[in-house]
Amino acid sequence: MKSIKPYGSWQSKLTSNLLAQKGKRFGQMHLDDGWLYWLESRASEQGRGVIVRSSNKSLCEEVLPDSVSVRTKVHEYGGGDFLVKQGSVYFSNADDNRVYVFENGELTALTPVETNVEDRYADFDLHEASQSLICVRERHQGETVLNQLVRIDLKLKRVEVLHEGFDFYSYPRISPLGHRLCWTCWNQPDMPWDSAELWLADIHDSGQIDAVHKVTGGDNVSVFQPEWSHGGVLHYISDASGWSNIYSHQGGMLNALAPTNNDFGVPQWVFGQGTYTITHDDKIYALYFVEGQQQLCLIEEDSGHVEPVALPFKHFEGRLLSDEDNLYFCASGPAIELAMYRLDLASGRYHALSEISPFVLPAGDVSIAQPISFPSANERTAYAFYYPPKSSEFEASENDLPPLIVMSHGGPTAATNCALDPGIQFWTNRGFAVVDVNYGGSTGFGKAYRDQLNGQWGVIDVEDCIAAANFLVAEKRANPDGLFIRGGSAGGYTTLCALTFFDVFTAGMSRYGVSDLEALANECHKFEGSYSDKLVGPLPDAIDIYKARSPIYHTEQLACPILILQGADDKVVPPNQAEKMVCALEEKKIPYAYLLFEGEGHGFRNAETVVKALNAELYFYRKILGVESDENIDAIEIKHLN
Repeated sequence: MKSIKPYGSWQSKLTSNLLAQKGKRFGQMHLDDGWLYWLESRASEQGRGVIVRSSNKSLCEEVLPDSVSVRTKVHEYGGGDFLVKQGSVYFSNADDNRVYVFENGELTALTPVETNVEDRYADFDLHEASQSLICVRERHQGETVLNQLVRIDLKLKRVEVLHEGFDFYSYPRISPLGHRLCWTCWNQPDMPWDSAELWLADIHDSGQIDAVHKVTGGDNVSVFQPEWSHGGVLHYISDASGWSNIYSHQGGMLNALAPTNNDFGVPQWVFGQGTYTITHDDKIYALYFVEGQQQLCLIEEDSGHVEPVALPFKHFEGRLLSDEDNLYFCASGPAIELAMYRLDLASGRYHALSEISPFVLPAGDVSIAQPISFPSANERTAYAFYYPPKSSEFEASENDLPPLIVMSHGGPTAATNCALDPGIQFWTNRGFAVVDVNYGGSTGFGKAYRDQLNGQWGVIDVEDCIAAANFLVAEKRANPDGLFIRGGSAGGYTTLCALTFFDVFTAGMSRYGVSDLEALANECHKFEGSYSDKLVGPLPDAIDIYKARSPIYHTEQLACPILILQGADDKVVPPNQAEKMVCALEEKKIPYAYLLFEGEGHGFRNAETVVKALNAELYFYRKILGVESDENIDAIEIKHLN
């Protein structure tokens, strides 16, 4: 028989310590000679980037020496950190940003060190004829940041610029015969999902390029993931139709392979992503979105027929890869943890290649995501995943309603998903309901839905989060007196706006969130340097809008408790954004808590930080709700809480 305890007070086996131990992020993937290689960022090792490999006959094994951490900081978000060819591992070293090769048990630096210049590298491909790596270089020299397409000569250990003139480059990819090179590029104020161009060039055995020309894209059309078939046909994803579909470029023609009202692409926040793969016999396996969930399919290129592949996975990360007989991917489902998998195409059977420890919670304690749609402001429809409280040991009194945590994802051009997330189960197993919102501007619902946020950041995202809470209250799936909102980065901005400009939520948590849009625009790194031009408006003309939507200028409207978490080394949203809000909360004597974590940047990587942040948030919510629990967690100081 279950124990009767108030919602929010339940105990759980899924502690913050266990969650931090499971704090492993999967990154870039590569196939080489029957081995799948991937990057793991491990919270238990202070965020060290570790390359791991596995074959069909082998357990996982680490590839590089323990002293090495693999990571690139290009665009600050990185991705495309390494490449494996014929057993040689080329990678960006986190400590000095140089490119190294690991072969025959030895590490060799391939890029030089220059005085007063910081060079960063990402998104590698190997041109065998010239024995060089083709990649993106981001050069920091004083206040100037220059992005270029470059060639690293492996023998001379010298870097040569192949193409420049655009603000950004990505996806340098060499054709199977080694004679052609493609890439994508774009200029500010566009982000890559707003407008990006596909370019093509001949590349000679010397590594030099010529016959450089644009293929397609630009002018509000975005191109994503150019990919060569084994027969040398260039493919790519374009949103020219309003939906990001797959195309081929052959004989001068641009051909839509499977025109559907579904998105195949994802926003290019990091390098090296890929949502389709072309097999050796020219079959195309791809991922598309349905109600915010990803579906694997087989595309028949001749007919354009899309055949779904039945799998329990609903969320995929990184990229799809294939060899003669298998697909490889990083995936998860509503009841399946994220892991690396191999799918046998002949039998349809799959198995995990990465190590998976049993999930901490038994099946009866796992809350399964429920896709919902609901009405929002101005007759719009918004989307979310709802998670009811779930425990095999506890239940609340019959007429009680659970407190609700509204989650606002980052980006804001991104999306949440329905994958089994220990970070959500942490709350639902303690008696909180959770709604994870794909507000207007999110990916996976078509270009028109994503573009809703242009000029409306701080409006539509907030409206949709409030609408989600009101919808669930009306459905009697949430307690109107226990509504919380939380988010990080852009989601933190949405949180602060909701708490400042509206009187809906009981309290909230902002994790490295934006409080001053103008300061963000002026201090932001290059990749997002003009992002706010699209989301809010160009400065200085739109300065009144920036101030109107910046919570820091309207703190007189604040009236509810806030927990603020911040990394001291955050370059994306600097600590002064948090500190301004803290000063305002202190001046008004509004209950708040502020935790600044030394050594942390944009996204907490250290296991100790993850533990402290989660426990602080749990303690904060329970204090605000006034519920007691038998769980022993460290208290935090909540100032001005009577």
